[in-house]
Amino acid sequence: MTKTSWVEMCVSDFEQSILWFEKVLGFRVIAREANEYAEVAHGETFVQLAADTSAYWADVGLHLLAPGQRGSGVEIVLLVEDVDAVYQQAREAQADIVRELADSPWHMRQFWVRHPDGYLMRPAQHMVPVKTALFAPQIADAFRGKTANIAETLAQVKETADGLAQQKDLLGAVTIYETLINEIVEHSHLYYEEEEEEEEEYEEEPYYPEEEGLEAFVRACIAALGTCLANAQTDRVAREKIIAVLFEVYQRDLESYERPGFAEDASEQLIGHTTPLERNVLAEKIRPRLTKVAGSERSAYGQFLLDLQKETLSSEEYLQICREAGLMIPLIERLLTLGRVEEAEREAHSVDESRLLQLADVFISHQQSVVAERLVRARLLEKPSISVLQWLQKYYRTTDHLTGELEITEKIFSTQPWLDHYQQLRSLALQLGRWETMQVALLAYLEQEGKILLLVQIAVDEGEIDKALSLLRSMAKRDRYGYTYTTGYPSSGFDIDLKVAKAAEETRPHEAIELYQQRVERLIAQRERKNYQEACLYLTKMRLLYEKHGENEVWMNYVTTLREQHRNLRALKEELTKAGL
Repeated sequence: MTKTSWVEMCVSDFEQSILWFEKVLGFRVIAREANEYAEVAHGETFVQLAADTSAYWADVGLHLLAPGQRGSGVEIVLLVEDVDAVYQQAREAQADIVRELADSPWHMRQFWVRHPDGYLMRPAQHMVPVKTALFAPQIADAFRGKTANIAETLAQVKETADGLAQQKDLLGAVTIYETLINEIVEHSHLYYEEEEEEEEEYEEEPYYPEEEGLEAFVRACIAALGTCLANAQTDRVAREKIIAVLFEVYQRDLESYERPGFAEDASEQLIGHTTPLERNVLAEKIRPRLTKVAGSERSAYGQFLLDLQKETLSSEEYLQICREAGLMIPLIERLLTLGRVEEAEREAHSVDESRLLQLADVFISHQQSVVAERLVRARLLEKPSISVLQWLQKYYRTTDHLTGELEITEKIFSTQPWLDHYQQLRSLALQLGRWETMQVALLAYLEQEGKILLLVQIAVDEGEIDKALSLLRSMAKRDRYGYTYTTGYPSSGFDIDLKVAKAAEETRPHEAIELYQQRVERLIAQRERKNYQEACLYLTKMRLLYEKHGENEVWMNYVTTLREQHRNLRALKEELTKAGL
């Protein structure tokens, strides 16, 4: 064990002191150097003894008080495992007991005894507020498959903690909440260990129905700890315990793989209910972590640190933490608040694309729109990605900059030649009186690039039905099921024939009927009842069009022929009858 601190006492009678610690307090010697130095221990508590005459103390020996007068105004606390046993031993040794054994308000059981040289000793033992062993069988059974729902079983234990909190036994309540959280984390599947990637088929994560509700249960325990921390009657020891438990939850969750997000819950309680002094203590625990973790973990620690000390940090300290933790948005926010716009712009140049666009919005919120546009424009020259283009498009639209919006929308269209982008270009160009020239150029470009599907969509959108029908025919292909109009990917243009048919119903009804008929025959050829049901929808459309134009006989001949051709398809006949066809 590495001792972080210890007590060394200079004693007038070396041998007598060793015997006193052994007979009065039950310590034992674990190290000794002749008659000058010895170390005694009781469990994890250590005391070093040095003789007045040892060379080590030679320089200060002349200034020591006389035996029996040393240690005035100071007490040495010695943590022991069984203070009652130590007290009984001290009484039997007839030691100078200054204050009798008693329980303290700060959850310590202790007594005071004076060393022969005058040092005041306080053997003490932490009082166990609640014997968690009482709940161990119930908790163990919950995780041994003896219950259908673990959370419901553990809720009974939590009710005990809630009751203790209401009775003002906050330390007892906290001890149970801590036990519940630790047991759930230890034995459930809320956390998954990171596994090495293997070239295997993806396997869906297993489901544990008995663990349903455990995540919400842990969050409830964290909230209960926060309520105890917010209670003005919570004493110092209980507060220290709560803060330690919440910080452990925060740290464990933040540094775990596939975490459920308890860190956010814990930090919210710690930020909202701690005193300035307690926040300072937490900050000292967090600072070393900034250099030991990276990425999102470092950013989270940094943000937590800022939230804890935002009221006390100087501007430069705040900015330094932001830089160390990679917190660019708070960094830029603070620089702009301080009026350091040029510095903020320099910092923003170095970030990745997604964060740059976030920072650009921050600049705008601080009335620095020109800087924001300049930053994004510069990134556009470096890497003309769609997200950068979309940001600029939105920016120009918001600022009613039609020329700028048209320029960027045209770039977007060249990257993503889609109908909605074409429509946006048309709207902008019409407002600027430039559509006639631009339309010709755009259509020529699409024809050159062989974008037939988009040309069909545009023709339908602009009401040019004959052009749409002509272009659609040029797309037509036949496979074993009949006519198809897909291009490129299988789903590309899948419904374009139906859209053209719908658009053609009024002015070119027979062409619309032909397209619906092709789709019907294709669906029937693919078999399956669901396809027959869909085919009936288009047959209904065909019937309405035939009837609208007084061609009932043509319709009857077609549907009669269809039934005869597929007389062996029982499911089809059933669906036709259901549809009244």
